[in-house]
Amino acid sequence: MASNLLAFVRNFNKPLEKFVIKNGWNFRLLQRKLKGKKFKKLTLEEKREVRSYWRRFGRKVSPAWAAYYSAVSGNFDPRYIPESLYYSEIVQRLGDIPLTALNYKNVQDQVFSSKQPKTILHKSKALLTDAQHRPLDLEEAVAACKAEGQVIIKPSGGSYGSKGIVFWSHDDDEKTLRDILQSDGSLIIQAILKPHHFFSDIHPDSLNTLRLVTLIIDREVVLLSSILRMGSGANRVDNTSAGGILAVVEQDGSLREGAIQINQKILSQHPDGFVFKEQKIPHFDRILEDVRTQCWRVPGFRLVFWDYVVDPAGDPVLIEANFPTGQIESHQFNNGPLFGDYSDKVLDFVYNDKPL
Repeated sequence: MASNLLAFVRNFNKPLEKFVIKNGWNFRLLQRKLKGKKFKKLTLEEKREVRSYWRRFGRKVSPAWAAYYSAVSGNFDPRYIPESLYYSEIVQRLGDIPLTALNYKNVQDQVFSSKQPKTILHKSKALLTDAQHRPLDLEEAVAACKAEGQVIIKPSGGSYGSKGIVFWSHDDDEKTLRDILQSDGSLIIQAILKPHHFFSDIHPDSLNTLRLVTLIIDREVVLLSSILRMGSGANRVDNTSAGGILAVVEQDGSLREGAIQINQKILSQHPDGFVFKEQKIPHFDRILEDVRTQCWRVPGFRLVFWDYVVDPAGDPVLIEANFPTGQIESHQFNNGPLFGDYSDKVLDFVYNDKPL
């Protein structure tokens, strides 16, 4: 119902759309408090500091956002980005919104030059094509999946916390595969990727990935934040909404000893025993080199959230690029304000039309 309402107001009135998004996130913050999430008790001076900081950009911001993000770390900062402004205003300014379709998984192999997972099929509504975008009929598509043996089927658009992701193997019911291939909607069907043993040793049942956040500023690509996402239990995905575990990755690829999870608990190891301290992401420098190259293939989006893994050969593999938005909660919990020392310049660009 909420998505239908948003679709209606988007077509009807842009200011109303912004109002709905902004207040929807403010309400979600209230819900977090009502559900028992931790909020730091701010001093009167800290509250004034938050209000004063955002007043510079013509915005009225509740200090509750800073209280929420600093609750576990204890690191107060007025520059924490409220999700209410992030989704309703900031990403709109940092991205060329009409080009957002470029983040569809079905076209990312044409947009980015990175090594990417092996594609078996593209499905765009009722049309099926192979990895080289040549048309296939249903029988040819089914045969391609059976020949691969095991595939992962993902929505071409946002899967929002693993929603809509299906794993299929030749041992499963073929009717399930046929129904998916004949369903409405756009999908990408890929081979199951084998990662570097560093990643698979953590939790073999899931593809554990790196989420990197980059920003183009002063014609340079800067790394804002990096997090290692790991599956847990019987889950085959690493999303936090599916019980995934987070570890913070420092600028040199080493893991921080402790990481604040979405539930606000601090963990220093994976439930299966992987200890974060003194671990380092293999070939992290190569990942950074690749991501800096890929940023310039979508320069209309200054802020991009990238998902990477390393394969057994040590090559970076781009799983997907997420823009114009990506989840910021875990990044701000662990690494402070999203834009860090670039906050003033980014917000001056967004709200005061100054150069970035």
